[in-house]
Amino acid sequence: MVKVKFVSASGGVIDAECSSGCTLMECASNYMVAEIEAQCGGGCACGTCHCYPRIEWLDKLPPMEDIEACTLEGGMAEIRPTSRLACQIELTEELSGLIIDLPEIA
Repeated sequence: MVKVKFVSASGGVIDAECSSGCTLMECASNYMVAEIEAQCGGGCACGTCHCYPRIEWLDKLPPMEDIEACTLEGGMAEIRPTSRLACQIELTEELSGLIIDLPEIA
C-alpha cells in the first residue's frame, strides 16, 4: 500500500492509503478529498484534480507531458512550480509517504 498525505490550504490533513497502480486522483476520490473534484474522471481534460506535490517529491514523479501542462493552464487553481494533475500521477511503492498540498476551494 502507498501512503499519501493530503494537506488542505487551511492546514487540515487527510492520511490516505491506496494500492500501487492507482492514480493519485483515484486515491483522493476514495478518501473524498474535496479539493480534488476529478470531473473528467482522469482524462486530463478539466484540471479539477490540480494539486501541489511537495518539492522534495518532484524528482520521483513521472515527467509532465504537454497535455497536462496545457490542461493546467486552463484550470482555476493558481499555477505554482510544483503544479500537477492528480490524474497523471500513478502511485508506486517509491511514492509511499507522498505529501500533496491542495488548492484553496473557491
